[in-house]
Amino acid sequence: MKPLLFGIVVTAGLLVPQLAGAQGQPIVVLEYPGYAQSGGGSGLNADNPFIHDPNHTASHRVQPDETLSHIITAYYAGSGLDLSVVQMAIVKKNRSAFVRGNPNFLYADKMLHLPSLNEMKDLVLGSKRHEEPQHGSGLQNEIFFIGG
Repeated sequence: MKPLLFGIVVTAGLLVPQLAGAQGQPIVVLEYPGYAQSGGGSGLNADNPFIHDPNHTASHRVQPDETLSHIITAYYAGSGLDLSVVQMAIVKKNRSAFVRGNPNFLYADKMLHLPSLNEMKDLVLGSKRHEEPQHGSGLQNEIFFIGG
């Protein structure tokens, strides 16, 4: 048996696998739709309000059979934001809209607050200035450890 040598040749922006000494073999080219976005490859939507105003927020009433992924795509697609950070921020800002804080279990008919870029930045950096108001105050919201 002869050992096969593999190589990759880059031609006109395509990766083409070649076998050494195997001319005329079929070639498979994989394309990933949506990977190369139009508009210079930036993938940004110039009409997205989250790009223009870092304080822009929105509200959305959850419809039956709607997922958080659908909502994030509808509002934040093309914003240039990391959508996993957006998901974390929405869950953090809307705890009562999710079963035990799980982004995969969203209650229908809940009103979601969709956070702005600045609110997400505050969550990531640990700032509390945009935090939801605490319900109640005083000692009932504190945890005390008594004893040794």
